[in-house]
Amino acid sequence: MRKYILLLFVLSYSYCFSQTNNLVHFTKGDRVCFVGNSITHSGQFHHNILLYYMTRFPDQQVTFFNCGVAGDITGGILKRMDDDILIHKPTYAVIMIGMNDVQRSLYGAKPSINPDTLSRRKGALITYQKNLEKIINIFLAKNIRVILQKPTIFDQTAILECPNNLGVNDALKNCADYLDVLATKYNLSIVDYWSIMNQINTDMQKVDRSATITGKDRVHPDATGHFVMAYQFLKTAKSPRYVSKIYISKKENRIAKNSQNCTIQSVVVKQNNATFQVKENALPFPTVSNQEKGLQLVPFTDELNIEMLQVSGLKKGNFKLSIDKKSIGSYTAEQLKEGINLAIYSSTPQYQQALNVREMLEQLWTKEIKLRGIKFVEDQSYYKNCPDKKNIQVIETYLDSVFTVKDTNPYFRSRLKEYIKDKSLEAEYIQQLDQYRTLAYRLAQPKYHTYVIEKE
Repeated sequence: MRKYILLLFVLSYSYCFSQTNNLVHFTKGDRVCFVGNSITHSGQFHHNILLYYMTRFPDQQVTFFNCGVAGDITGGILKRMDDDILIHKPTYAVIMIGMNDVQRSLYGAKPSINPDTLSRRKGALITYQKNLEKIINIFLAKNIRVILQKPTIFDQTAILECPNNLGVNDALKNCADYLDVLATKYNLSIVDYWSIMNQINTDMQKVDRSATITGKDRVHPDATGHFVMAYQFLKTAKSPRYVSKIYISKKENRIAKNSQNCTIQSVVVKQNNATFQVKENALPFPTVSNQEKGLQLVPFTDELNIEMLQVSGLKKGNFKLSIDKKSIGSYTAEQLKEGINLAIYSSTPQYQQALNVREMLEQLWTKEIKLRGIKFVEDQSYYKNCPDKKNIQVIETYLDSVFTVKDTNPYFRSRLKEYIKDKSLEAEYIQQLDQYRTLAYRLAQPKYHTYVIEKE
């Protein structure tokens, strides 16, 4: 019941947060840099977006680049602009930044009236605004199209063990509002994550005060949050609702004219059975177990993942559907006439093919995160003073001494260990990204499937 009530809340507002602007679909040859901090570094939301593009537009090969660095701010983006972003020769730069720019340490469990603290908070926002506009102008000067993403929320309302920083989410709302100003000034596309996530969070906490769309650290969205983000991006872009529409009619020369995004052949429709072959130009989006809650929070399936099969002219009764001799389900003649969304059936050959695409991309993402880990270490100020950046033994000795002296937190130490292990394999990882990307697109290519509908 809780999930049902929550879904009603979401359905009531999901449309109003989809920006009606000039966000367009990426097309063949586009090179897209997702630029940001740790939320981009982890990659899940843009991984979902890439998977949608590969399965929905398998003939329009686009390349995504993860240009997120954990802990980054606008000033950091400016510093790594040439060697980490422009080096990819992007046609698009998709930017989300702000979570660290607001300087969360300036906020505590209680509101502050300290003039110095308030002044520093204001100064942080001013710096953010100035740097972000510089970033935009760099991209535009190089004819790189810019897509702005409003930052995700900081959960300052949930009852969690993690210490609260009251006011951070309000500061992020200020960042989000400023993006509207920049979008208008430069005629840029904009995706609003802050509003939809804040509303979902509010509705969740009406039922459970400890519920959160972010992780338990109040900052980083988990798989559910990233799924909601991908939904919002794709909805804002007015991405196609339908994978395909397969309409089979006994009356209309057996193939209804309103079939879409597919090729249908060898159709035979009788009262008690039907057979035909279909090659769809797309695959369904394959969700996995950690996205189930996201499917309850946003109408992703109804708005972005419909693979419609409709068959009319069958005699009343129950019918068994199989695709490529694989049993899919049993339906009445009326259900088949009204239409079945095949995208919700993981047993279809199309869904299984889409899962293969996902599995290949997961190998790509594993290498990608290793490359981002390398960049994370090399982006740190202490790394800049290393006496020999080409000798891995010198780097290890130097960085270990820095960590020992500074007593750096466990996360930094773990990153150092991974860096030493991965740095020597960096070139191999880069090469593997291209290989996995090519293989994923190859796996996504359409195939003919044989449909058989028989009366039970």
